[in-house]
Amino acid sequence: MEFMPNFKLYRPDNVDDAIKIKTEHAEARYVAGGTDMIVNIRRGIEQPQCLVDLTSISNMNDITEVDGGLEIGANVTLRNVQKNQIIQQNYPCIAEAAGSVAGPTHQQYGTVGGNLCLDTRCLFYNQSEWWRQSNDYCLKERGDTCHVAPSGKRCFAAFSGDLAPSMLVYEAEINVVGPSGSRRIPLLELYSDDGMAHLTLGPGELVERVHLPT
Repeated sequence: MEFMPNFKLYRPDNVDDAIKIKTEHAEARYVAGGTDMIVNIRRGIEQPQCLVDLTSISNMNDITEVDGGLEIGANVTLRNVQKNQIIQQNYPCIAEAAGSVAGPTHQQYGTVGGNLCLDTRCLFYNQSEWWRQSNDYCLKERGDTCHVAPSGKRCFAAFSGDLAPSMLVYEAEINVVGPSGSRRIPLLELYSDDGMAHLTLGPGELVERVHLPT
């Protein structure tokens, strides 16, 4: 499958509406830049019936100085992270990491939240539908075996986000919002050692912003 299937697209203008839509449509996926997800959809790896576009939520689009640090909205593009003078001066390795992602087009569309929540990748997973079908799929998607470690019982797909390591240097925290309200957690707690379920987000939750301490 190398074509775009049909799906419903919602464009809420606030976080509460986005969460409500996601709660009402359990199969929906949040999307912003879509530089990774759209490729996966075209390949048939992901087949969501609904997408919830977060790019119209204005309070997720800003970089703001606050008491005790800097806050970066999840919709801020990698390009804007790279160009921001405050980030360049006070958090230089984050600016460098953002500037190292792919090429200018990906940086212009890819977002902070999307990069932090990037799906895990594997040679046997990130392939076309016919390729994966010919190999009986894999443990991460529709299969029974991890082809990396056939005798194992877990998925070894690896996280390949660019920003997380640099943000962890500064002990970054994230604001997570969901049906039960909001919470702030260390960025490190967003991740688990499981290639199939590497994010600890609960149903309907999304990353709203990143907090970088001074």
